[in-house]
Amino acid sequence: MNVKSKYLILFVLILSTSLISFIVLKTDISTKTKVYKASIYKYNEGYGYSISYDNKLFIKQDAIPVIETNQPFCNFNDAQKVANLVKEKLNNKENPNVSLQELKSLNIQLKCSN
Repeated sequence: MNVKSKYLILFVLILSTSLISFIVLKTDISTKTKVYKASIYKYNEGYGYSISYDNKLFIKQDAIPVIETNQPFCNFNDAQKVANLVKEKLNNKENPNVSLQELKSLNIQLKCSN
């Protein structure tokens, strides 16, 4: 094998390694899954939550869902529990609606005592 052939093989090897590395890195970055994030905030005499996706507001929930009154969550932990449930549903590509049964199973306080 002459010197020219060795350099050609070396060049092709370096080029193919670079190309494969680029493809792997590009694929790794583009396949990272974006997830929903929950934040709890103080609202009136209680709490609400928001869900964001890719740093953009997706859901803003000032009141306890499902119940007829427009009442904020009574405490931070209740808002956090429901926000986590909604976030989990969204991350699993499920319908984010919350049922009264789910609120009860999470022991969410539906009437605040002032």
